[in-house]
Amino acid sequence: MNIIGVVREYRLFSLRIASYSFSPGIVSTLVTVVLLYTMMSLGFWQLDRAEFKGDLQDKIEQRKNLPPIGIGDLGSSADERRYLPVMFDGEFDTQHSFLLDNKIVKGRVGYHVYTPIKVSDTEAILVARGFVGMGKTREQLPDIKTPSGAIALHGLLDLPPSAALILADNVNRADSWPVVLQYVDLTELSEMLGYKLYDMVIWLNEDEAGAFEYDLPVLNLNAAKNNGYAFQWFAMTLALFVIYIVVNTKKSKSEYMMSENDE
Repeated sequence: MNIIGVVREYRLFSLRIASYSFSPGIVSTLVTVVLLYTMMSLGFWQLDRAEFKGDLQDKIEQRKNLPPIGIGDLGSSADERRYLPVMFDGEFDTQHSFLLDNKIVKGRVGYHVYTPIKVSDTEAILVARGFVGMGKTREQLPDIKTPSGAIALHGLLDLPPSAALILADNVNRADSWPVVLQYVDLTELSEMLGYKLYDMVIWLNEDEAGAFEYDLPVLNLNAAKNNGYAFQWFAMTLALFVIYIVVNTKKSKSEYMMSENDE
């Protein structure tokens, strides 16, 4: 018998329970241990993700209800600033606005409007003003009216919208405004505008001057999904363990021979 056959036939131990004998093989035991460890680890990882998401969702909701603070009083970390209500004075750049394409609100296709607002001589912030519907054709862009002069506004600080799904590149021509965007890249937009933008965007509150239809993206972290995944991994772990026990458990030979003689 070759070495592979010896290893396959080798039994770690034999444990007799009533008329059954549990004799696990070395190969099946090693494979099972590795799979059990992997599946249990994945289950606990999903539980950790669910706890993290739950805590983050609570933190976000708490932040949204805080009193607004000034831009200059914000921390340096983006995570510390995200979803904080802010108040600021500035002046819209009335000549330049961006239309983020492929947005749908209540069954209507349109754009999210972004307009920079100067908050100092050297700093501007890209402001998300809300949703506007698309014209009869894609060539017929909506008329974006922007308040002029100094203005006081309130909004919610957020990261730029994710560019995970890019259908097309942005058009780098800025000879006609508003410019239609496929995604928001603050560095790219700064180059088009000729001045630097703040590293986050502000969603205007409803009924603020210059605001369109309010359409703040809802961040649903959905911790329940991770709990569901964890349950699946633990269920698979239990199923594998039961299979391991059943496969390596057989009726004792003496009991089997006695039952044959009785017949």
